[in-house]
Order: sequence, then C-alpha cells, then structure tokens
Amino acid sequence: MKRRIQIADDTPVQEPMLPLINIVFLLLIFFMIAGSLQKLGPFEIDPPASQTAEARPEETIVLWFGKNGDIGIDDLKGGLDRLSSMLPVDYIGRPVEIRADRETEGVKVVALLKRLQELGVDKVQLMTSIEAGQD
Repeated sequence: MKRRIQIADDTPVQEPMLPLINIVFLLLIFFMIAGSLQKLGPFEIDPPASQTAEARPEETIVLWFGKNGDIGIDDLKGGLDRLSSMLPVDYIGRPVEIRADRETEGVKVVALLKRLQELGVDKVQLMTSIEAGQD
C-alpha cells in the first residue's frame, strides 16, 4: 500500500520528521550503552608506569592518594587520620586498589600501607599506567 502525498497549491511541502527523530534517538541510546564510563576520583593523579596490567574485580575499593598526602575514596576526601571513616562499612576482605601519583614520596605510601594493615585490609593493589613503547 503506497501513500501519496497530496500537495496543495498554496501550502509548502513538509517532509515527515518522525523517522529522522527516531534515528537520532536510536543513535543516542546506542552511544549511551556502548560508551564506557569511568568513575573519576576526588582529585587528579599521575600514576607510575607499569610493565603489566590486569583488570580489577568489581568489589575492589579504589583509594586515590595524592602527592601531598590527600586520600580520596568515592566522593570522600581527607588525610591519613580520616582513612577509617572513609572506608565502606564492608571493606574487610575486599581488595583495595591504590591509585597514587607518581610524585608521591615512598615514605607516605608505606605509611598508608601500614595504616591499611592496622585496619585489617589484607589485599592491596598499586595501580600503574602503561607508558607508550612498553607494550
């Protein structure tokens, strides 16, 4: 069944816009689903380089550690003294991924690791980035 568009002599021709709108919304939904979003930390860091990389499990707690000693977990931000109140309630048994800035002093990282050990964290991963030419 074909549809005919009747054109009146005095009215302008209007194309049907519904198919175009449908395509735009389908593309929008496709890019929303296909896109990968990464949760950003409370401040920016520049991680050290690494030779290997592995995916982290979903239950991992991501801890951001800045070069000046700032600590961030999810949307919380503070120092080493606030670490216990910033960790989730169910942190025991969950791995903690430390995302430290490459300019952070080693002494500060060791102090953080000791504090995590005191709190009962037994699985710690240090996040690094792969630099170009190391693949």
